Amino acid sequence: MELKIYNPQDDGFVQKIDWNFEELKAEITSAAQEYETSVYTDETIKSAKADRAKLNKFVDALNAKRTEIRKQLLKPDEQFGREIKELTGIVQKAIDNIDGQVKDYERRQREEKTAKVREFYDANIHEDIEKYLPFERVMKPEYALASTTMKSIKTDILALIQKVDEDLAMLNEADSPYAEEMKEVYLRSYDLGAAMAERNRLEAAEQKRKLYAQEQARKKVEREARMKEEADRVMAAGNQRTPTPDPVASPAASPRQNAGETVEDPVYVVDFRVHATAAQLAGLKQYLKANGLRFEPVPKP
Repeated sequence: MELKIYNPQDDGFVQKIDWNFEELKAEITSAAQEYETSVYTDETIKSAKADRAKLNKFVDALNAKRTEIRKQLLKPDEQFGREIKELTGIVQKAIDNIDGQVKDYERRQREEKTAKVREFYDANIHEDIEKYLPFERVMKPEYALASTTMKSIKTDILALIQKVDEDLAMLNEADSPYAEEMKEVYLRSYDLGAAMAERNRLEAAEQKRKLYAQEQARKKVEREARMKEEADRVMAAGNQRTPTPDPVASPAASPRQNAGETVEDPVYVVDFRVHATAAQLAGLKQYLKANGLRFEPVPKP
C-alpha cells in the first residue's frame, strides 16, 4: 500500500502568493512617514482621531485579506484530512483486532509464568514462616515478564526465604520486652535494621519514662519532708511556755508575790498555713485536740 498524490504534484503546490506588495509598500511608506511626523494640537485632536481610525481600518483590511486567502489554501487540506481519517479508521479496526489477541497472549504468558513462580514458592517455603512471608509479598511484577528468567527468580526467592527465616529466628530469640513490636516493624518491609531501631526507640522511651517517674517521686518525698518540718515547727511553737520573767523587769516576780499564788501562762495566737495530705491534716487535727490546743479559721482581714 502506498499513498500517491495525483494533484497537485510536488511542483504544483502554491509556492508563493503573487500580489502588489512592492507597489503597496512604497505607497504605504510614503503615507505613513507623513503621519509619523504629524503634530496635532488640542484644536485638531478630532482630525487625529479620524486619521487613527483610517489607519486602523487599513490594517484590519490587510489582515482580513490574509485570513481569506488562508481559508482558500486550507480547503484542499480539509478534504484530504477527512479522507486520511477515514482510511486510518479502517486500519485501526485491524490494529484493534491484532492488539486484543497480542494482549490476550501476553496475559496468558504472565499467568503461566506466575503459576510457575507460585509452584516454586510452594515447594520451598517453610510452613512456620509462610504466614509471615506469603506469596503475594514474594511475587514481583517483573517476575511475570518474559524477559525475567526463572533462574534469577528462583535465586531471589530462595535468598528471601533464607533471610526472613534467619531474621525471624533472631527476633524470636531476642531478650527484649519489645520482641513483638520489633517483629511487627520487621514484617512491614523485612528490614532487620528497622526492627532494631524500633527496639532502641522503645527502650529509650521507657528509660525516659522511668527517669521522669523517679524525679517525680524524689520531688514528692522532698515536698512531704518540707511539710512535715513546717508542721513540726508550728507544733513546737504552739507548745512553747512563757519564759520565766526577769524579777527586775517584771513586777510579777516581785518578792511581794505570795509563794502559794499560781501564775497563769499567757495564751499566744499563731496564724499559719499548712500544706499537707488529707491524712496528714487529720493527724494534725487529732494532735491539736489531744494537746488541748484551740484552733479556728484565720479571720479575714
